[in-house]
Amino acid sequence: MTPVTLGIIGCGNISDAYFRGAAGSSLVRVKACADLRREAAEAKAQQYGVQALSVDELLADPEIEIVINLTVPLAHAAVGLQVLAAGKHVYLEKPLAATLADARALAQAAASAGLRIGCAP
Repeated sequence: MTPVTLGIIGCGNISDAYFRGAAGSSLVRVKACADLRREAAEAKAQQYGVQALSVDELLADPEIEIVINLTVPLAHAAVGLQVLAAGKHVYLEKPLAATLADARALAQAAASAGLRIGCAP
């Protein structure tokens, strides 16, 4: 079975758990990461052997099927909507969104695009 290709947006402390988890699975592989702080993305890319890209580059990569959104909670909805608009599934660290309206917008965008969203419990 071919592993699902992931991209990670947000390279803070929690990202290590996701990089390590993916490395231990034959079902997924992380191809690239991005962060508003380019140096953070470059550090994680070097540590885990993936590409450091801008958010736009990561979203434009046709190999990346699912994006893990590890940004700060107030950015979850905006980044999640960008991911969905790029035609990719999105998994978000909790909370799904900062407001109920933002959470509904994510759910509607995913449904309209035929994509899936997921969120850490």
